[in-house]
Amino acid sequence: MKRYRFLEKDDIYSALNRVRDSFLAAKNGTEVDEIISGLLTQDEKLKIGRRILIAECLEDGMRFEEISKILKVGKTTILSVARSIDQNPNAFKLIMKRKVKVEKEYQAKRYKKIGGSTLIFKRKEYTGIKRKDIER
Repeated sequence: MKRYRFLEKDDIYSALNRVRDSFLAAKNGTEVDEIISGLLTQDEKLKIGRRILIAECLEDGMRFEEISKILKVGKTTILSVARSIDQNPNAFKLIMKRKVKVEKEYQAKRYKKIGGSTLIFKRKEYTGIKRKDIER
């Protein structure tokens, strides 16, 4: 926070509250995409996404060297994410929990079975739903 040492605590909390309120304003993935695109640059979006990928790898028990090779990130970045996990373990658990919930709902709604009631093997038809269509 050296860059923002001129700000008072109230200013910092006010800014962080605005970020939280912005992300909570979304009802579904489409609105999340709009909010993220309006607030973050492409670089910031990639940095956040890659941190989450690193956290997933660490949770899977991968070693720093493996993560570094696969994701092409430095060991200091991995160490930084590992420290963040240690300091805020619930944050990444909430992200993973939500990911599992969305994926489960998406898989359930992705296809619908078509065919008469006497047909044993019904034909599956894609419904056109996307992950971002899943409600919060």
